[in-house]
Amino acid sequence: MPQILEKKLNNFANSNFARKHINKCIEKPQFLTTTLLATSISKDVFAYALRVHNTLKNKEIPEDKKSFVAKMDAVTGITTTVVQLSAGLLLANKKVQSAICKRLFSELKDNPKKFKQASAGFATVSTLIGATLFAKRILVPLISSPIAGYLENKHKQKSNLK
Repeated sequence: MPQILEKKLNNFANSNFARKHINKCIEKPQFLTTTLLATSISKDVFAYALRVHNTLKNKEIPEDKKSFVAKMDAVTGITTTVVQLSAGLLLANKKVQSAICKRLFSELKDNPKKFKQASAGFATVSTLIGATLFAKRILVPLISSPIAGYLENKHKQKSNLK
């Protein structure tokens, strides 16, 4: 089985699609930034979908709590996706990056080639850091906590009515 997977991965890595994509990432740093942002967000969407699925299948969680836990996982996943996408797109915006890079790399203004390289690298790194660390680890908990409290209160109200 591992040999089959290895062969398929090698075939994909050597395909025209993969080569064109890699070349486009090398030629266009903005495309690289968008690709990395999309893969990071896709990973989280998949992970949260798997968490919801596993919660609903978990026999150790009492039936009356399963739905609530799954909803919390789903809300956190949706919040994570939206916040990461928003922060990533904001930070990847050319106007935002231009303003930041002009201040950050002002000493390179006389060397356009180095300024462009520094700006491109910074755009990629700052977008990923902003989307993953800042958005996911700081903003999402700040947003998810009130939503979780609201959902928990709704859940308690429904439980008290029964």
